[in-house]
Amino acid sequence: MESVRISKLQWLMSFCLLLVCLSCTTNNKKAKKQNSGYFVPIKSVQNTDTLLTTKQQTAFDALNSIQVQGIYLYSTFSGIHHNCLPPDTSFVISQAELLVAIETLLERHYTHIQAEQRARLANESVLAQEEYLVLQCNGYSNGTMNDKRKNIPNSGSWILPKILGRRDIVIEW
Repeated sequence: MESVRISKLQWLMSFCLLLVCLSCTTNNKKAKKQNSGYFVPIKSVQNTDTLLTTKQQTAFDALNSIQVQGIYLYSTFSGIHHNCLPPDTSFVISQAELLVAIETLLERHYTHIQAEQRARLANESVLAQEEYLVLQCNGYSNGTMNDKRKNIPNSGSWILPKILGRRDIVIEW
């Protein structure tokens, strides 16, 4: 009888070992399947900051500086959901038009920064791209201001999505 128990015990242990081996094989197949889809292995993630040109990095540095010195312009991760989406309207502006808008923003809300530094920050902050998509939400406004120099509707909230595919810029007028 004892030899029968041992063989049953051995059979049970062998069966458990087989189940463990099968589950490991199944998990490896699932992991390989995940790697082929949306899952990005850590080894493939690279520091993309090294791929920026000097002008683009200068623009991001200027935007960071504006962000930390006030509450009317800030950056978020690229493509996240913003409170005011969908926008009331959208339009594309050039680098020169964004410069006028940033100058207006800095003149209005960042008077604690010296005029020379505001001008430098404005000039540098627009260097990332030639054109910018603006998603405008009128319901989220700290006031209305129309820029008569370029006829740009500076009111509500502006979202400049996916700047260089890296970040969204939000401007609260």
